[in-house]
Amino acid sequence: MKKKLHYFLTCMLILPLVVSAQITITNSDLPTIGLQVITAVDDVTQISPGNPGLNQVWDFSNLSPTKYDTLLYLPVVGRPNIQNYPDAEMAIQHLNGDPQIDYDYEYVRFSADGLRYVGDEDLVTIFGDFKMAIHIATSPNPMQLKLPFTYGDSYTQTSVYDWTLAMRNAGVTTDSTRQISHMTITTLGDASGIMMTPYESFQALRVKVDVVSQDSVFTWSNGAWVFSSAEVSEFSNYWWYTNDYYEVGYYNLDDEKGSTFRFFKSETVVGNSYITTDDGLKLFPNPASSELNIVTDARYTSFEILDCTGRINLTGDYQAHINVGVLNPGLYILRLHEGNKVVSTRFVKQ
Repeated sequence: MKKKLHYFLTCMLILPLVVSAQITITNSDLPTIGLQVITAVDDVTQISPGNPGLNQVWDFSNLSPTKYDTLLYLPVVGRPNIQNYPDAEMAIQHLNGDPQIDYDYEYVRFSADGLRYVGDEDLVTIFGDFKMAIHIATSPNPMQLKLPFTYGDSYTQTSVYDWTLAMRNAGVTTDSTRQISHMTITTLGDASGIMMTPYESFQALRVKVDVVSQDSVFTWSNGAWVFSSAEVSEFSNYWWYTNDYYEVGYYNLDDEKGSTFRFFKSETVVGNSYITTDDGLKLFPNPASSELNIVTDARYTSFEILDCTGRINLTGDYQAHINVGVLNPGLYILRLHEGNKVVSTRFVKQ
């Protein structure tokens, strides 16, 4: 009886959220430099991604993390082999606690309609001095999610992924493999509703991504890449997005290796002990075209406005009305200083 009553009360609490759970993801939801996101990974529990349509409820509260992955959004300066990715504007470092992973970086760039994937640099220790280096470059850089994006939106894009895997022993390359994948990527906002996890519940937009990949594999021989084999593969993934936090769930469907679900646990702003809190802070209008107005009860002393790459564009003594007309259109971070505390929030300049 208690279980039935608990289930009934849960449904009654969720129902008002479900009927309005259709959201639009915009540029203001994108992650920016200085953000640290902790995600949980469950690669054991079997789940169903659910049905398409509006007013869905995804109850993933039974997930049990097998590991955690910390994502750090960082400037690209000094990152591994960044010279090979001149268009990259932000590096996403993955720290999952695996001692065999020397480093794991994604390189991305910002565009007017969202975040684009530029490439990847990974280095993994197999044993001793025997290591595996992975390099991925894309052309054109594919869009993760074309913004603004809401339920029912869809688009198809093509991109060439150039993968190189090199085996090294004490720094000397012993073997190399290259794969060139011509991908057709179809993205569809196929569902909207409430996503429940062990940590939190979100109004979420589910996005289904279908990929058809024509793969050509080459081996290195006598100073040149020699064609080895070709195949066509197809696969699908599901992503859950929400306002403010952007990606809060990712379900990788893999019939051979088993499925993996990655979901949001927490986020903070890092670097110089920054503290993120709203303190009743309100910005308007947002998006802003000429003047950004600030309403708060706090006694801030100074401000900074940074773009998505971490560059400071405006700074000065605190004022309730900031002239942002000089800024180029895009997503910005407003930092307000009060003693040792720094409050960060985002706004869009039209």
